[in-house]
Amino acid sequence: MRVLLMALFLCLAATAWATTFNVPDIDLNIREINQAMDHASAGDTVLVSAGVYDSVRLYVTPLGNRTAVVSVKNGVTLLGRDRKDVKIDQGDAEYGILCVNVGAETVISKLTIRGGLSRGGAPLEDGDGRNLIAGIGCVDGASPIIDQVTISNGSTGIVVRSDSSPSAPTVRNVVIARGDHHGIYVYGNGETPAVIDHTTIVSNFDNGVYVFDGAVEVTSSNITHNGKNGIKSYLSSPLISYCNLYWNDAESDPPENYSGMSDMTGVDGNVSVEPYYCDFTGQAGYDYHVCYASDLVTLGEGGTPIGAYGGGCTSCVAPVQQASWGTIKALFR
Repeated sequence: MRVLLMALFLCLAATAWATTFNVPDIDLNIREINQAMDHASAGDTVLVSAGVYDSVRLYVTPLGNRTAVVSVKNGVTLLGRDRKDVKIDQGDAEYGILCVNVGAETVISKLTIRGGLSRGGAPLEDGDGRNLIAGIGCVDGASPIIDQVTISNGSTGIVVRSDSSPSAPTVRNVVIARGDHHGIYVYGNGETPAVIDHTTIVSNFDNGVYVFDGAVEVTSSNITHNGKNGIKSYLSSPLISYCNLYWNDAESDPPENYSGMSDMTGVDGNVSVEPYYCDFTGQAGYDYHVCYASDLVTLGEGGTPIGAYGGGCTSCVAPVQQASWGTIKALFR
């Protein structure tokens, strides 16, 4: 009984000690997310109200000094009040959100990251410096949960790599769209796979997912209309199930959805079908829900939708016509 009472006391104490830091907070002189993160520690939440946040700082990482709007701390939840209205404007930063030495108790949820450096503006060190720029950088020992996040109009959406410690984030219910490099780039991240689940990766200039000597598990995700391959594998064996890869590398005939591995269409629940996005061209602000009658509404694992969203409109009209990739790029650039 004493043991049970002590365990209950410790649990209640931990809950009581957890603090929520609001952004903004006039009393604490908090205007930017990184200021609230300065106050937070493991178990705390940084709760961000609607607005645009773009203050850039320089952070020390295993890959050198890097700029970011915010660097998350281990065990802290970074939570937006509304996915669409909480906007991290990456501006001239290399990362919107930087993750170093954080575990699965670290959560990033309900916000949007937009803009940022293009791949041409990346640092030159560490080989191909373009791969250091991302909406979210899981740089080393970084295994956060990234949930209900939208990343658009930047360079790579999410970079996952390791220096001295493995990185294995869980990415779920995420949209990565219209970037000028890869959707998700995974490089030498260790043996534990990064998990990409119920995610939509669409209209990025290069590969939807590029796995370079890394470990990745991709499930129930919609990877379409990217400029090069849907999933590209090099020195890797990604696990892929219940995914839709459609019309990637459109200049190939047929389009090349998989590269460096077998075509997984028809295997382990994977398909290749038109998703019928509600607004692919951006005429109504881009909407990557699919039409209610789309096959993808029920083809995910366990009968769930494939992609970050389920049905959201009644019109099931193909969003693009067969055309050159240059014509397609003109729709959203």
